[in-house]
Amino acid sequence: MSSRQRTVIIFKSGSETDDVYTETLEKHDFQPVFVPTLSFGFKNLPELRQKLQTPDKYAGIIFTSPRCVEAVAESLNLGQLPGGWKLLHNYAVGEVTHNLALSSLDQLFTHGKQTGNARALGDYIVETFDGSRDLPLLIPCGNLATDTLLSKLAENGFALDACEVYNTLCHPELAENVERAIATYGDSIEFLAFFSPSGVNCAQEYFRSRNLSMDKWKLVAIGPSTRRALESQGLKVYCTAERPTVEHLVKVLLNPQDSRERLLKERERLAMENNN
Repeated sequence: MSSRQRTVIIFKSGSETDDVYTETLEKHDFQPVFVPTLSFGFKNLPELRQKLQTPDKYAGIIFTSPRCVEAVAESLNLGQLPGGWKLLHNYAVGEVTHNLALSSLDQLFTHGKQTGNARALGDYIVETFDGSRDLPLLIPCGNLATDTLLSKLAENGFALDACEVYNTLCHPELAENVERAIATYGDSIEFLAFFSPSGVNCAQEYFRSRNLSMDKWKLVAIGPSTRRALESQGLKVYCTAERPTVEHLVKVLLNPQDSRERLLKERERLAMENNN
């Protein structure tokens, strides 16, 4: 490991993008260390499968995470998604989820991948949707899903069919993996990066059990909901990446001031809206 490299502990469930993260971060002299934070278990798949067989009853489908796409594929026993879905209004949060839908659901194309979080996707759907709002949008989701997206769409007259299809739990080896990372990299650890509110909660549970404060390191949030989860724990956020991509992560690690200025402007905008 180069003496110039700065270690980033990445609290993120393993995926096919880990190699891309490693290559890109190392190119910028960061040493990434992945700590699987969450584990997932599917449920209600027969119910989901039944819904998927009737695309004519829906306006489209919304995938809020890769796990939602995986649940659909699993419910179909890795068979083909009925073709009618390709004619509907389909959406995904982020490029990873969009690409997974393409690769595992018979090239199902989704819109909104550039939005990066549920709040932004809700705005995008409201602004661009040109179909009937009488038919519901199918939303496979997890047990810890927030109501940000659902509230936004419901307030704007969309019919919704949310189907809880997986449980999110803390990874059973989280403590062991964190302890190994700290023992291996020690004082070279500069950043802790979090990809989800549930990941924040699981990590905080571990650190509290060891009487350790996460404020010892620079805390990096991927997305606004993750930032709010850290702040709700009384933790100081060093910088926030706008979207869950390695390019956005590197950008804020290299230039955290941009992130802080963007957050300040956003808070000023919200304050003005609330005062009007």
